[in-house]
Amino acid sequence: MPWPRVGQPFRPAKIPCYLASHKQTPEVTAVSQTMPAPPIIRSVDRIPVLDIGPYLSGAPGAREALAKAVARTCEDTGFLVIANHGIDQSLIDGAFAAAAAFFDRDEAFKLPLKVGDLNIGYLPYGAQIVRTSKVNNNTKPNLSESFYITTDLAPDDPRILAGNPLYGLNRWPPGMPEFKAATLAYCGAMRPLAQKMVSVVATALSLEPDYFERDFGKEPTCTLRLIRYPPHDGAEDNQFGFAPHIDTNFLTLLAQSALPGLEVRSGDGTWLRPPSIPGTFVVNTGEMLGRYSNDRFTPTQHRVINTNNALRHAIPFFFGPGLDAVIRPVATCVSAENPARYDPLLYADHRRKLNMTNFDHRRKAAEIAGASG
Repeated sequence: MPWPRVGQPFRPAKIPCYLASHKQTPEVTAVSQTMPAPPIIRSVDRIPVLDIGPYLSGAPGAREALAKAVARTCEDTGFLVIANHGIDQSLIDGAFAAAAAFFDRDEAFKLPLKVGDLNIGYLPYGAQIVRTSKVNNNTKPNLSESFYITTDLAPDDPRILAGNPLYGLNRWPPGMPEFKAATLAYCGAMRPLAQKMVSVVATALSLEPDYFERDFGKEPTCTLRLIRYPPHDGAEDNQFGFAPHIDTNFLTLLAQSALPGLEVRSGDGTWLRPPSIPGTFVVNTGEMLGRYSNDRFTPTQHRVINTNNALRHAIPFFFGPGLDAVIRPVATCVSAENPARYDPLLYADHRRKLNMTNFDHRRKAAEIAGASG
C-alpha cells in the first residue's frame, strides 16, 4: 500500500490495534512467534509498525530482530511506530487530559508560568521561531502554545541551591494537583521505555546493549512538552503549527494524538503523513543520535500542520544524554574510509546554543545585555 500523501486519509487494512487495555491480540501473538524475523506488524511503505513486546519480555532473538528493523528505518526515514510498548493507556490519556486542562485556562493564569532562562513552564503563542531548519526559511513563530516539564528536582537539590544555570524547578500550575500527578506519572513510565529503545539503538549500531549507559544511565535529559495547536486556517503565509525542524535530542517518543497533523519530509522532498494507530508511539531519531552514529542515522525534518477544524494536542517525550555527556561518533561508525565527521561536543553546550537560537525572549535579552555592555 502506498504511503498516504498529505491531505489524503490513511485507511489501514485489518491490523492489530492497541486500545485502552493494551492486551495482545491473537494476531499480534502470531507475528511475535515468527521471531527472529524483524517484528514488523505492518509496514506502510518505508515506516514500519514494530511489535516491541517480545524484546521487552526478553524473548530469544527479539533484540537482534528488532535492532535490524530499527537500523533499516533509521537509515531511511528515521521514523517508526512501536506497539506493545507496555505503557498503560490510562497514563497516556491522563497526560493528554492534563494538557487540555492547562491550556483551557486563561492567559492571566498561564503567563506567570512563562519559561525563563530554561525551557521549563509555559511557552505562549509567538514565542518560538525555528531558525535552524535546513529545508525551509522559517520566519514566523509556531502557531502553538506549549508547556515544558523536565526531571522534577526538589528545592533543596544541591544543583538548585548552588544556582547551577543548567538546572531549574518545574513550574507547576497552582491549584492543579492532578496536572502534576498525571504528567509525572507519565514521565516516570516513559523514561524506562526510552532507555530500552536506546539500548536497541546500541545493538543496531553493533555496540554492546549497555554502551550508552555511561551517557544516559545516571541522569538522562528528559523533557515532556505538552502542545496545543489551533486550527491552521488562522495561520499566516509560511506559518506552521510547528515549523520544519529536526529534533535535537537522541530519540523522541510521541503518543498518537486523537487528530493527525505530523508530517515527515521524505528524501525526495515530499511531505508524508505517518499512519495513525491508536495506542502506539511514533518514534524518531534526533540530532545527537546523528552525531553518535556519524550520520548513519540522520534525523529527518518534520513539521505539524493542524488541518483539522478542532484543537489538537500532542505530548512528545524527548530523551537525550546527560548534560555532562560528551557526544562523539562511536567506533563502529568510523573507519579510514568514513572518518569522524564531528568533533566531541558537550551536550550542555549544545543545549545552551539551541535555547538561545530558537527562543526570542532569550535572544532579545542577550541583545540588550550586549548593547549595555
